[in-house]
Amino acid sequence: MAKKNSYILGVSAYDHDVSACLLRNGEIAYGIAKERITRFKHDSGFYKEAIDYCLAAEGITLGDVDLIVRNCYILPVEDMEKRLLFQHSPSFLGEDERARSMKHPLFLSQAEKVVTVSHHLAHAYSAFAACPFDDGAVMVVDGVGSYSRDVTESYPASDKTVELARESESYYRFKGSEIEALKKVWMEPVPGYFTDDFFNMPGLGALYSRVSTYIFDDWNKCGEVMGLAPYGRSGEMKPIMKLKDGKLHVPEFGPEFDQPYIKGNEDWEERPSLHHWQDMAWQIQDDTERVLIERARWLREETGAKNLVLAGGVALNCVANGRIEREAGFDNVWIQPAAGDDGIAIGCAYYGHLALQKQKRSYVIKDAFLGIEYKDEDIEDVPAPFVTNREIVKTHSKDICKDTAKLLSEGQVFGWFQGRSEFGPRALGNRSLLADPRTPEMKDILNKRVKHRQAFRPFAPIVLAERAGEVFEDGRQSPFMLIAKGVRSEWQDKIPAVVHVDGSARVQTVTEDVNPRLYRLLREFDALTGVPVLLNTSFNIRGEPIVETPVDALNCFLTTGIDYLAFHDTLIEKSRFHQLFGSAISAYFRLMHAARALKELKGKSVTD
Repeated sequence: MAKKNSYILGVSAYDHDVSACLLRNGEIAYGIAKERITRFKHDSGFYKEAIDYCLAAEGITLGDVDLIVRNCYILPVEDMEKRLLFQHSPSFLGEDERARSMKHPLFLSQAEKVVTVSHHLAHAYSAFAACPFDDGAVMVVDGVGSYSRDVTESYPASDKTVELARESESYYRFKGSEIEALKKVWMEPVPGYFTDDFFNMPGLGALYSRVSTYIFDDWNKCGEVMGLAPYGRSGEMKPIMKLKDGKLHVPEFGPEFDQPYIKGNEDWEERPSLHHWQDMAWQIQDDTERVLIERARWLREETGAKNLVLAGGVALNCVANGRIEREAGFDNVWIQPAAGDDGIAIGCAYYGHLALQKQKRSYVIKDAFLGIEYKDEDIEDVPAPFVTNREIVKTHSKDICKDTAKLLSEGQVFGWFQGRSEFGPRALGNRSLLADPRTPEMKDILNKRVKHRQAFRPFAPIVLAERAGEVFEDGRQSPFMLIAKGVRSEWQDKIPAVVHVDGSARVQTVTEDVNPRLYRLLREFDALTGVPVLLNTSFNIRGEPIVETPVDALNCFLTTGIDYLAFHDTLIEKSRFHQLFGSAISAYFRLMHAARALKELKGKSVTD
């Protein structure tokens, strides 16, 4: 009899970016964020949908899983679930989900195979356990981690703090399967009203989120703050935080911060506080970069390591990552594709594999394609009312890459649906919108017809890996779109749609071995245009998760200005019928989506 596979399930539970990751014999089999299934961005709550997705994809049941490792940064999962028994907390468990969750075998589980790990330790395992290095250093920086009393790892006695302090930064060294904590930076409790204490905590990631709340009325718009920063002016504000003798100092906001964004009828871009917000974004980005570089240099000197890996929400700041790579002194910098809290599921799973089961590291994350691969017939089985044969025209392409490249070169916008979906916040070429980067108007076309987002936000380039050094100032690999690089001056006018106002771009390098179809598409586009670059953005509209299924893709395609949808080798365009009645159809879908969103929001906090 063949040896039974060993399975470990990692889970990020309850708060934003609930997710699951399934290991098969120490290798990642599947991973998914709950939002991709429920279509509710940064979805919180119970984790049934995410674990069911992974189990169904593998064809196993919960009983086949040998070990389940979970994390919730608010409280340990078992404490969180006890609290949810008697306290209605709609931010973490919605009304519709509550009864179903409490009947699930994992809710308040006493099984020995169900364990909890603390937040930064899970982030650390997500960073090093499947990295390409045998040894190195780890930086974990995020908004807020576990309470001191709930931390499940050893760390230096000199970093002890009060029980209700929260993790802010953690620094480690690793070798093989072993990891050692070198330094913990805590945020001690602060006064607040009701549940606003997070927004006033004196930590690096927490402060960035506070600025995000101030500028956009949403703590989770840190990427937008980063994109806005180059429009600000140096020297218009005093530093918002700084390091002194190795300690982070975050002053309280004073009277000068009296222009928070408050939602209203007026467009955000038209507000009189716009220049103030731009300057504030510049300052917090500059402060963050300076602190992170100083921390990284300290970590290099402390460990002597040549390799650095990062995780935590702050590791999604690709501009800071670029400076760390160039200036901190490490030979190699690596960031796994789901560095935020969705990637906690990966860390939980590998904590189980390495720390609990005492296995050796053997797997390296080379790509982010951890979802289900849908079949060609799935496009035929999409049920009404999402699509009808009258609304689309389907053509089998003998060479989808060549056909798509030609249409892209003519200015058409493509939905590109191929292979397994990406895990993490970036569309990396399997659930992407693609366009020609050669005209500056393409940014406005995408924003007006598809994305409906602020004009200042940049679009990212994908590039043939072997040509990256020709187009960008740093030719090192960036497979997960997590490092910003300068665009060479001679190329800025050639690809203006992907060049940010400061001359930078958030680059994704593409190799043939990782994504042969996307690589071939770039080769075909290069042959036609002499440009080995395409504009790549996530296949979604503003406020929605990246599409997961053929239904999601067709729904987005039919209700936006996307010109073509490439589904495997099928080329899909809108019919004359849709062109005539598309406005009415789109309005119908928008109403249906709004109604569904309202239902999902029922009983949930507006900050979810």
